[in-house]
Amino acid sequence: MRFKFFGIEIYISFLFFGVITVMLATDKTGFALPCVTAIVFHECGHLFMMWLRECAPKSIKLIPASVQITASFSRDYKTDILVAIFGPLVNLVIFGALYYNYMCFKNVTVLCFALVNLAVAVFNLLPVKGLDGGTILLSFLCKRYDINKATLLLRFTTFILAVGIIVTAVMFSYKGKTNVSFYIIGIYLLVISIMKM
Repeated sequence: MRFKFFGIEIYISFLFFGVITVMLATDKTGFALPCVTAIVFHECGHLFMMWLRECAPKSIKLIPASVQITASFSRDYKTDILVAIFGPLVNLVIFGALYYNYMCFKNVTVLCFALVNLAVAVFNLLPVKGLDGGTILLSFLCKRYDINKATLLLRFTTFILAVGIIVTAVMFSYKGKTNVSFYIIGIYLLVISIMKM
């Protein structure tokens, strides 16, 4: 589905809706809805900072496992850092508010929403390609090196982290505590570290 909203081209993959629907319908943990909510607030944080820095998005693509926001014109590295950091910052602020609420009222649902926001923030701050932490790291590297060398260093960092996560997953499996999420994240990071984008 493709349409324009305030001059911004919006593309939503039907598979995106399918994945969200299946995730919400089959969730037995109670974490799916808080996770979707945290991601929506996260992306709104990016959009808000883009609006503040007067670099409105040209297009927004919602595809499975990714929200891609393209700026209408090239930005400076300071703006890249501010836009990248504001998504996780929103999640951290929400975590703080919800955790304080939990400490006062001991509502487990509130704690669930708080912890999911914390997890989304921490995960997105990983210094790897494709995540906010990677964008921040790349912006800092570009101040010292040319874009090709900076990108190579970012890919190397992503590769090292991927290998570390996979080794951790194997160690957990060896001890009889297999965590499929570690394998998925590790392999995903390994693939994006190898891909040239």
